[in-house]
Amino acid sequence: MTKPDTYYDSSPLRRTLEELHECAQKSKGENYCCVHKPLLNIPLDHIILDELHLMLRVTDVLIGNIIEDVMQWDDKESARAHTGKKTIHLHVDKLTQAINSCGVSFSVWEKRNADGKGSGTWDWTSLMGDDRKTLLKVLPCKLEPLLQQDTAKTVVELWKVYVHQ
Repeated sequence: MTKPDTYYDSSPLRRTLEELHECAQKSKGENYCCVHKPLLNIPLDHIILDELHLMLRVTDVLIGNIIEDVMQWDDKESARAHTGKKTIHLHVDKLTQAINSCGVSFSVWEKRNADGKGSGTWDWTSLMGDDRKTLLKVLPCKLEPLLQQDTAKTVVELWKVYVHQ
């Protein structure tokens, strides 16, 4: 929201409704977060961004990415250990503890199928606005030792940049 109104409305950043329709048909990773075609065909220059929902989406992505990072790290370490035991979630637990130490109640769990067995997909606590703001302010300085070395600095910078905007 620190950019002038016309910043994203000029080349090369300008997006069109047609572009959104095209992106929605592409596979994940190539669709630039356009999962579905727009529900209403309103020209993008007629839309004013809502700061609240923009913050909610950005923080959802930031939190989802750090959870994915620590889960991949746990999976790598479990594969190296060849223990044959149930996957240990050491790094997920450390991240959860760090978030809780910020004064935010947070947990990560595996979703269950109808038969009660693990589904292999994960979910986490949905945070309210104040909790999100708290995390944005307090968590970045705690993140680096919790993430994989090859991504930690970049992720921390993304969090810090978003806080200062």
